[in-house]
Amino acid sequence: MADINDNKNSISIIIPSNQPETWERVINSYRSKKVDIEILFIGPKNCKYKLPENVRFINSNFKVSQCLEIGLKYSKNYYIFQSADDAFLEGSEDPLLDMIIFANSNPQNLTCLNYSINGEKVSSNEMNLISNNPKTKVPVAGLISREMIKKVGSYNKKYIGSYADVDLYLRINNAGYKFLWSNITLNEFREKVSNKMLSFRFLGHDIKYLKHNWVKFDSINNEYSIRDKSLEKFEAFDLSLIEKLEQGSGTSFIFKLKLFVYLMNFGVFRYSVLIFYKLYRKFILRSKFY
Repeated sequence: MADINDNKNSISIIIPSNQPETWERVINSYRSKKVDIEILFIGPKNCKYKLPENVRFINSNFKVSQCLEIGLKYSKNYYIFQSADDAFLEGSEDPLLDMIIFANSNPQNLTCLNYSINGEKVSSNEMNLISNNPKTKVPVAGLISREMIKKVGSYNKKYIGSYADVDLYLRINNAGYKFLWSNITLNEFREKVSNKMLSFRFLGHDIKYLKHNWVKFDSINNEYSIRDKSLEKFEAFDLSLIEKLEQGSGTSFIFKLKLFVYLMNFGVFRYSVLIFYKLYRKFILRSKFY
């Protein structure tokens, strides 16, 4: 466990990654003359060059949500920011500094970022969990403080490859921190599919699980909104086993079989699995979202 830096002008950037060829560009994009920065890449592949002193690689073959938890365990700075190996900050000459100034000026709020894909800003409606229902709007990127983590815990091990961060933001919001959007944008570049095995493993599980826990429907007004509390209790990772054993949902052995991964390259097999999974959710789990 890292010794925590109480300096509110410091940030740890946690990046689950399997594309070390992008790291140099990522490292160069996360620079500031006034902010204490550390970057942690967590994943199965390391780069072939020496990393700067403030950058660290942690080897892990586990699912993304667990890589995030590993990064959080070893991060040392006051603010924590989750990013990706294909995402970069925009919006000012020094986005990290401006983001931290904004957060320090609004300590009772969760600093949220705007979101773009390939340079095009995502519409407000696209940030709604349920389309055309603005009461279900959630942030896709936020700057988390250590105090927030102490109040609500960290990542939920029930998530596999996505939305563990959104679940965390919603728990922070329910702890009394309001969402407040800054002028900084997280721009994600989707040039290629980078981790087929991961996508095969979550198969739409995470977004369904998020909606199951957080979205409620008002039949009288015919509208959706966010619940005051998650339906299912938050399940924390066991930190003593965080680097030894994959935990929570998505750990089934079948998803890791080489034969399964190979067969998922074929459309007929892939769509058959997706149909089976949808039928399982609808008729076995009998839930509207999950």
